[in-house]
Amino acid sequence: MDGVILVVGLGSIGGAYLLDRSNQDWTSVASVNGHDISRETLRGRMAVLSLLAQERSRYIGDAYASSDITADQATALRTQVAATTTLEAARESLIVDELLRELAVRDGVATPPTPDAMAEGTTQAISDVGHRVRYVRFGLPTGSTAGSATPTGSWPAASATDVDAATARVRTELAADTPVTTIVADLHDAGWQVVGEDVAVSADGVPADASLDLDPAIAAATIDGQPGAIVGPTSDAYGRVAMGKVLNAPSEIVASQQLSVDAYTAKLDTTALQQWANGVALKAAVTAHLIAGWAKGVTLAHFRELVVGAAPDSSASAGPWVELSGLAVDRLSGVSPSSIAGAPTNLNLGADSLAKTLKSASATDRATLFRALVAAANKTSASDTTTASGEIGFYTKDSLSPDIGNAAFADTVHTGALIGPISTSAGPQLFLVESRYSGTLDQRAQVALQQVRSDSAPNLATYTAQFSPADVALATDAGWRAEPEFGSTESVRAALFDTAIGVLSDPFVLDGKLAVAVVTERRTAVPDTRSLARLTLDGYDAWFAAEYAKAKITESDHPLPELEPSASPSPVVSAPPVLPSAPVLDTPNVPVIPGQPAATSVPTDAFGLPTGP
Repeated sequence: MDGVILVVGLGSIGGAYLLDRSNQDWTSVASVNGHDISRETLRGRMAVLSLLAQERSRYIGDAYASSDITADQATALRTQVAATTTLEAARESLIVDELLRELAVRDGVATPPTPDAMAEGTTQAISDVGHRVRYVRFGLPTGSTAGSATPTGSWPAASATDVDAATARVRTELAADTPVTTIVADLHDAGWQVVGEDVAVSADGVPADASLDLDPAIAAATIDGQPGAIVGPTSDAYGRVAMGKVLNAPSEIVASQQLSVDAYTAKLDTTALQQWANGVALKAAVTAHLIAGWAKGVTLAHFRELVVGAAPDSSASAGPWVELSGLAVDRLSGVSPSSIAGAPTNLNLGADSLAKTLKSASATDRATLFRALVAAANKTSASDTTTASGEIGFYTKDSLSPDIGNAAFADTVHTGALIGPISTSAGPQLFLVESRYSGTLDQRAQVALQQVRSDSAPNLATYTAQFSPADVALATDAGWRAEPEFGSTESVRAALFDTAIGVLSDPFVLDGKLAVAVVTERRTAVPDTRSLARLTLDGYDAWFAAEYAKAKITESDHPLPELEPSASPSPVVSAPPVLPSAPVLDTPNVPVIPGQPAATSVPTDAFGLPTGP
């Protein structure tokens, strides 16, 4: 009788555990504006993403085997795919879906019909190599108007007058299915600067070859085009012509059959797959809604760009940065206010009075007067450079004295603001915030930017020729950019849409280059083909990033305890009693992905029962 009681009692413990585990499966692993995401939902999303990653990896391998992509490209793509299988990636995927659902309701975007989950999964399986294009881009050699090489056959020689003829010849060769290597070699022999290759393009318009500067209009047309279609030509600020031919994509039939088999083998939860597919369909609906709105008209900025060089890499010093000019007020002692160019009547050169006058002026007048005061101050003791006024460079908060750092990095301080007076070893000083930058800067970039800012009338073409000769064309005309291309927190958005017209902007990174800009015109208009192509590829991401930053999102510290290492080993108990079998509770049957660690099994206690979270 006692034995029976023991078995029943322990069975009750197991039942209590199962009930507790079931309750905890619905514990929130994250919340989005108060809407919770459960553990069970997270487990299901992890299984779905793992299966889809396996399928993507398979088709990346197939693309390599058929020579559609190189070994380096295949490795890079598989690395990106592997990043989608982590617990954090799965949770982030659910957070994105929930926020997108809320935004769609807010903006009146109708929920699309329930999609075919297997069809959506098939599209995802071949997404990395789902589109292919034979891409050719050519132009005149930098700094040259004609090629020195002898043309091959009937190919037009590199010349400004032969651009149209070369474009027509490229179109003919693409239509005739001439290998891209032949087209590139013939253009090169005719004296043109040329790049080209057959390249796979993801559903987001990203080429498998990350080094390829794929024209956005060509990328967008490739995604929507049918095999055999000629896309382009387009031309950019450098005068380069880009064209392409849409090539055959991997068979969706084979991908669909393979996905069905693998999903069945993995015992994938069809509900979890459907929830994922619903999110994909909703993103497509929201994107279409956004593009339809942008196509009617957006705010555009036309600008000239002074390229300092390639954006500093991760080895550079991280920001945020502030660029300052200083004015040692004591060096104005004995200076007549009337001798200062542009000085207002009855100007008082005392530190407090001077600060008040400068702060009350407009940003443009403040900068002009500040520079006139700097020039006057530096004339008084030309031989004493220890207290010289003027542009003093870029600083992080920690590299400044506490008084200056706290003032310069206050939330209310922006480019063009005046701070001070602040007591320093040179006496009371005023500081003008010349620019701000939140990214990374190396020493070369700091010196270059300081040199440009020290020039009262910088010539963009001259400085670009000095820092980045290949980009001189951008100093003359960098084209138009649409405001929705950039997130609200991106420095390039502020540079192009907040900076006064004709004024040198703060630094920013655009297309992998560190630059400053001068905006020449802004207008609200229907975007041109190139701008609309960029919005098609990047507009959703910029819009969603801004919305994400405004959302209230929380995440639990221990979303799936069974995937965490045990804090201590299970105690050893000899001769445990034999218990009735209980239903198995485990993580979903996650398929193994090459190169990825297998799913961690649920820890058990001395009695063979799963340990509680």
